[in-house]
Amino acid sequence: MKVSGIQAFWMITIMDIGMTLLMTFTPSLQAAKQDAWVSVLIAGCIALLIAVITTKLVLLHPEQTFIQFSQTIMGKWLGKIVIVIYLVQWYTIIPIVLRQFSDLLRVLLLNTTPGIFIIVPMVLIVMYVTYSGGIDGIGRVSEILGPVIFLMVLLVLTTSVINIQWNRLLPFYVDSGMGAIIKGALPPASYLGHAVEFFMISPFLFTPRKGSPYVIWGVAIASFGVLLSMIMVILTVGVNLSSKMWYPFFEMTKKIAVFGFIENLDAIAVVIWIASVFVKLSIYMFVASYGTAQFLQVKNWKNMIWFIAPVVTAFAFIPQNVSEATGSYLNHYWVPFVLPVNMIGLPLLLLIVGKIRQKKQTAS
Repeated sequence: MKVSGIQAFWMITIMDIGMTLLMTFTPSLQAAKQDAWVSVLIAGCIALLIAVITTKLVLLHPEQTFIQFSQTIMGKWLGKIVIVIYLVQWYTIIPIVLRQFSDLLRVLLLNTTPGIFIIVPMVLIVMYVTYSGGIDGIGRVSEILGPVIFLMVLLVLTTSVINIQWNRLLPFYVDSGMGAIIKGALPPASYLGHAVEFFMISPFLFTPRKGSPYVIWGVAIASFGVLLSMIMVILTVGVNLSSKMWYPFFEMTKKIAVFGFIENLDAIAVVIWIASVFVKLSIYMFVASYGTAQFLQVKNWKNMIWFIAPVVTAFAFIPQNVSEATGSYLNHYWVPFVLPVNMIGLPLLLLIVGKIRQKKQTAS
């Protein structure tokens, strides 16, 4: 299994942009109001920091996955503890994304369709791509879907220009303050920080040592797209209305009407969402399957898919409603724990310890 640098670029970009556009705008707008665009700007800087730490970390052992180099750096038992922390992340994010995908489609399009008829077909497609193609199959799909998703986002933004009211960005800073802006930055930062999963993808690049620019550019372009989208939501919908909506980016597309016949572009937002969820789930299914197989020393990693797929499907039905699936997971686990520990703290610790070990080995 091998992927190119450009395929890694699109995988990171799609993971970052799609769900961030639809799932993180409301908490940012509620916290920072019309200054939510500053929150997204700060979130982009945090995501770039995560990307830089991750890319420097994988260069310590470019031919190894995270499962391997965490034990090389921290030792066998401490390394295994670190790995378990990430396995919990991978095994919980897949059912939450599945549930968010199901809830959003039921709210927007398929109101009376039972969730199981939305979740199970998506799991089967993700299983097929991951099992038959592995990471190189996911890379090829990302290379095709990535430019399409990006052009759709640009189309939505350019056709929304006619609805702009510049006074909606004012007053600046007065209604929020730095504390509220930082609070508003955390949800998008946690969704833009998926570059950390690159430490499981890096060894599969044709040239692992040259993967860093693709990851950093992927995060930068996704962050810039999210920033422009947040500014457009504030300018076209207004903060008072958008902060009370579940999905402000989607609602913005409903207001588009160009030349009297270009309208109903909300379907584009749905396509962006479905394509992004599919790629994200496929990457996480691969990472969880391959990582678990390496951790348990299972020879054929594809066998883990038959165990993980039914488990995450069952877990997807645990949340009672859309609020629990989206708000509770984000506010009680993803933002307060995954962002500071899994995305920043542990990769930074591994980088520091790994550098010290390398210097000692060189000196001896």
